[in-house]
Amino acid sequence: MKAAIYSRKSKFKEEGESIENQINMCINYAKVNLGIEEFDVFEDEGFSGKNTDRPQFLKMIKNIKNKKYSHFICYRLDRAFRNVSDYSSNMELFKEHGVAFISIKEQFDTTTAMGRAMMNVSATFAQLERETTAERIKDNLRELSKTGRWLGGPPPLGYESIEVENKDNLGKSRKKHILKIKKDEINIVKLVFKLFEKHKSFQKVSSLLENQGIYSRKGRVFSRELVKQTINNPIYVASDKKIMNYFKSYNCEIYNMERIDGISGLMPYNRRKENGSFAPIENWIISIGEHEGVISSETWIRCQNVCNKIKEIASNRQCTSQDALLSGLIVCAKCNSGMAPRQNKSYKYHYRYYSCNLRNKSPNRCCNDALNAYDAEEYVIKKLKSVKHEEIIANYNEMQSKKISVIGNNDLIKNYLKEINNNKKIISNLVLKLSALDNDPILWQPFKDEIKNLTDKNLVLENKINKLESHNGEIVDMEESLDELLDTIDSFQKFYDFTDNFEEKKRLIRSVVKFITWDSDSRKLDVVLVGSSKERPTPFLPLSDSNRGDGSR
Repeated sequence: MKAAIYSRKSKFKEEGESIENQINMCINYAKVNLGIEEFDVFEDEGFSGKNTDRPQFLKMIKNIKNKKYSHFICYRLDRAFRNVSDYSSNMELFKEHGVAFISIKEQFDTTTAMGRAMMNVSATFAQLERETTAERIKDNLRELSKTGRWLGGPPPLGYESIEVENKDNLGKSRKKHILKIKKDEINIVKLVFKLFEKHKSFQKVSSLLENQGIYSRKGRVFSRELVKQTINNPIYVASDKKIMNYFKSYNCEIYNMERIDGISGLMPYNRRKENGSFAPIENWIISIGEHEGVISSETWIRCQNVCNKIKEIASNRQCTSQDALLSGLIVCAKCNSGMAPRQNKSYKYHYRYYSCNLRNKSPNRCCNDALNAYDAEEYVIKKLKSVKHEEIIANYNEMQSKKISVIGNNDLIKNYLKEINNNKKIISNLVLKLSALDNDPILWQPFKDEIKNLTDKNLVLENKINKLESHNGEIVDMEESLDELLDTIDSFQKFYDFTDNFEEKKRLIRSVVKFITWDSDSRKLDVVLVGSSKERPTPFLPLSDSNRGDGSR
């Protein structure tokens, strides 16, 4: 028997149930109660349970599908699953592959009928608690909206947050935050709206601002996304009946209508979901704030109408992953950003392509041209069909040789660290001896020369360590055996042409392709196979100005 032990903590904290504690308790339980001595430990730290793309969790699930474990053990149910649906789908997976699930905190064991029943009850109540919490948060927002206060965080571009005295319902003095116009920024906001009304393009406004040397609060490029967030933010609108009727038409919750004065700006609440993305407008709560609005309702509504037209056009360009075989695999060779599938639809033709995400946001920052999707997909499939075992074996051998070099590198690093520590001890002793000598430069000089010599040696050794560690970081930890890699490419070549299901075709491609790079200058499409030592390139930073405080709430 072999167990997979999984632990997760959303944030690093010294107190509480650390990942180490979770693991130790799981191991002890497995040894004492189950007699299991073999374990694979999977740790995800800094990930919310709502995040289904936790890397170690996904790696563990892959191993479960390969029938590597008899048991899956976690400290507590919510360490692994986010809701009943998530729990149920994974339970079916565990059952299919003969894996028993155990949560030691709740003492759940799916090898028994009672354990399965109790898990279902517990998961249901956990989901009920999350939904109740969400409702309570929205109720609190409704109450706060009646005050028109700023709830904190970085204020939007053009404003600053100030603290003021406030009397509550009981007459007690409290403090709250409101927004105040920031004179050196508010003209940028007005310019953004003026340019957008004229050019009717987020990208054009972004380019014009960059050409004029106008940047975000953090000194970054005023990106297309930041322009869009600024235009869509109702916080800049001066309150009147027209704008309130506009939001009523979208079924927004409206408060403080009696405060409408044509001067005060709007204060929107509940604009973002828990994951940070924008919520649909019908979920917004709109109130009258205590700050001054700077954009008229007519201008703001006209801009929203333009936004809706842009969205409609963009919907004809969007190409979901269901339409693109290479979705998520292609990397821009110029800036290392991902290249997403897009399309142009018209009554004349339907054209699909992959384009750089960075260039799509800011054309001035990447010059890589789009890639014809039809040509790319045809090329990749032909190449995969022609891959020989010799290429897979060569990649595998290269990886193994690099892994061996890591062992040698680690030995060298260990020796270098030992030498550095010895040199530091010698330097420390020399300094002590030096301090005991009379203030005679002739006596001091040999000691100073030796200290400098040892210090220089340590700098050289530290540079060597940095280079070795950098080299080690390039080595990929690959669990697949050579036989598994060869079987994977054989499966692709045997079954791809006989597979009609689009998702299955994508799965087959992903099973053999690690990533793909595209360079429009050289017209080179480089297909990197699974098993290669090459790592997927990391995007150059900053990719875009995603600072939410500069133009959104």
